Amino acid sequence: MLFLAVFCGFMAEYQLEHKIEKDREKQYVKALLSDLKSDTAQLRDLINFRMEKMKTLDTIMYLLKTGAWKNNTALLYYHAFYAPFANKFLPNNGVLTQLKNAGGLRLLRNSKVTDSLLYFDIQTQWVTDFENFERDRFIDVSPWEKVLDAAVFESNIEYKYPREVFILNRITGTPPLLSEKKEDLDQFYNRVQMQKRINAVVINRFFLLKMQTAKLMILIKNEYHLK
Repeated sequence: MLFLAVFCGFMAEYQLEHKIEKDREKQYVKALLSDLKSDTAQLRDLINFRMEKMKTLDTIMYLLKTGAWKNNTALLYYHAFYAPFANKFLPNNGVLTQLKNAGGLRLLRNSKVTDSLLYFDIQTQWVTDFENFERDRFIDVSPWEKVLDAAVFESNIEYKYPREVFILNRITGTPPLLSEKKEDLDQFYNRVQMQKRINAVVINRFFLLKMQTAKLMILIKNEYHLK
């Protein structure tokens, strides 16, 4: 009888621990879905931003290559002001990082979900690493500084801090360039063209990561019977 009582107590404790771990697993999964949903929205916005940036880069290249900048320096200045900006992807990976660092991935007993999460994490890291490469590649702004006069920007900026940073008003007239030398304009063009190539890679990786995120969300919902 004593053995039976001990055994029943052990089984009850085991069942309780099993239920607790199952509940924790479901909590983590729901939190992961919330993070993935935020990532999807952020990637959508970033893709739209990068697509608009592509138009800006194309405009600059057209003006420089055709010589149309001579009568449109205001347009060149306006687009050149925004071209260097690049919003960075900031993954909502708090839950996944917590699971990895604390050994919590063992709580996710579904190997399909675990494998997909790890693959997603690798793809996310690739994107952030490439964005860091992009940032480092364009630290040197000398091709811009040789051609563009920052005083033109300053005279058309309205500073709005602390609530906002600034607004660049539409530049008018034909503000002069610092240099109209062919070699300086060619170097400027080459830098913008390189930006365009790298921007295209980032757009592609954002798009692929967005697709991967959508597939992962569907997999989690199906495997854990969530809506």
